[in-house]
Amino acid sequence: MKLKSTLLSLAVAVAFTMPIDAAQYTVPEGQPPVPGADSSIPDNAYQNYRYDKTRNILTTDHIKKLEDYNNRIDDEVLKKKVTAEQAAQLKKAYAKYLDLITHESTVILLHEGDYKAKVTLPIAVVESYFEDLDKKGKGSYVFEHSVTAGLVGANERVEDSGFNKKAQRKGEFMYSGISKGYWGIREQYANGNLPIMYAAVTFDKYPNQTYMAILGNKNQPITKNLEATMANFVIPSIQSLENLDNTSDAITWDNLTYRLPKGMTLDIVDKSDDFQGRVYVGDGMKLVVARSPLVDKGEPIQLYTQRVLNHFFYKKNPTLLKEIHLQAALVLNNGVPSYLLDQYNPGKKSRIYQLITDDKYEYYIFLTYEDDKNKYSHIELRNIMEYLDFGNAKQIRQARNKRLKK
Repeated sequence: MKLKSTLLSLAVAVAFTMPIDAAQYTVPEGQPPVPGADSSIPDNAYQNYRYDKTRNILTTDHIKKLEDYNNRIDDEVLKKKVTAEQAAQLKKAYAKYLDLITHESTVILLHEGDYKAKVTLPIAVVESYFEDLDKKGKGSYVFEHSVTAGLVGANERVEDSGFNKKAQRKGEFMYSGISKGYWGIREQYANGNLPIMYAAVTFDKYPNQTYMAILGNKNQPITKNLEATMANFVIPSIQSLENLDNTSDAITWDNLTYRLPKGMTLDIVDKSDDFQGRVYVGDGMKLVVARSPLVDKGEPIQLYTQRVLNHFFYKKNPTLLKEIHLQAALVLNNGVPSYLLDQYNPGKKSRIYQLITDDKYEYYIFLTYEDDKNKYSHIELRNIMEYLDFGNAKQIRQARNKRLKK
């Protein structure tokens, strides 16, 4: 995938973002409303990874993929490569898998250096790219087959440059936690084939930083669908990460840093030649962090979903809670991808999983908790689980960026 020209254009545009439950934004007098805003959609709609009212999902494409797979499995049965029983199990697993990846979201976190922001996007991702913007900022970009999106942070207020040119701004908005917020539309970008809608904010507590969330459909004009996605899902999801230090502690295990809900303590350490694990316990909670040597060094974004298909749906991993709704998101921490699975069961046992790889290990983290029996909400716990860091994050993403630039 040759993305270099688009990426370099995006990297030149230094930019902007919003807070937890960034609800009820208002428009200053004399400003146009944010297009697509729908009062019937809750402000926290982004918290459901599968909330896809405004997504470009073609039912016909979904059906065709399922039919093609089933036909291939039937052919395998005829060739006696699999049994009829195995075929039925594979078809059932693939249907669950396809439904999951078709409706997954993407979460982008920037927390390298002084940056502390995130955004949630109701899109699936096939590639990602991370850019240091000449030491003035950082940008994390993601790509679907027909969609480009990203989160960019600048370490100073950029009042009239790149995406932030005043002539391109269409309107302003306000809500608690930000000192400035505005939206804009670029009708022609990247040689005219990538119109972009963006939202930019400055947080009250970080007055010298600006963040921007961008979303655009390739070879398509700005549509009501894109505007509604930005107004009702992306804009409310932009938030600062400042609250994480109040709810969790950062734990570093060699190259990996994960967050532990405050109040949990280390209970068990397990170690062998090919497996290492840690178990933490707390009020109504148990967190398991395990790792084993990395076997497959393929593209993580594809490997994660294949692991879900093979080990969760086909082999019926016993850690998966039965009959509990499953939703998923690709999570990019400073450009390094992981995969989060969420089984929230209000008032009952719930579980959050995180699949991770770096250049040496495969990690598997899962949090089991009794909802309402600890001091944290479901979303607070999921925010804690989303956050990861890597000692060699720059090396990991440089290898990925190099491949994309070829």
